[in-house]
Amino acid sequence: MEKNSILNVPLLHPSWKKLAYVFFPLPVFIVIGMAFLNPKIDPNEIIQIIYGSWAVAFMILNLTREKVEDEMVRNFRQQAFQTGFYWLIWGLPTLMIINYLRFDRITSEIFTAYLVLFLLNVYIYAAFQYQKYIADKEEN
Repeated sequence: MEKNSILNVPLLHPSWKKLAYVFFPLPVFIVIGMAFLNPKIDPNEIIQIIYGSWAVAFMILNLTREKVEDEMVRNFRQQAFQTGFYWLIWGLPTLMIINYLRFDRITSEIFTAYLVLFLLNVYIYAAFQYQKYIADKEEN
């Protein structure tokens, strides 16, 4: 493949992690502001703001390169993405079953793209961090 291919995704500079960390508390301030502007806001919208903001935070963390981005870390990253999708395969049907048992239907208001993106990116982040932890533990 060419180096300039659209499939070549450049990783973000490590300083982007600071921006990612801003997205974790950000929905709290957005929700408080929205509550003052519109006290009748739908609680499902609040949940979506939280999921969306946290999904963006984890996306940035997942696409931020490590200080040392060697072949092992690239393999960890690829394995983390594969593991994240694998866990999502099991997580989504589980949510559907829980919704069916609770509400007698598969869908619900909180079962949205924001939730799916949040779950996927949390799974990827957790798998990547776990692999780094295991590798550090084996080195010491």
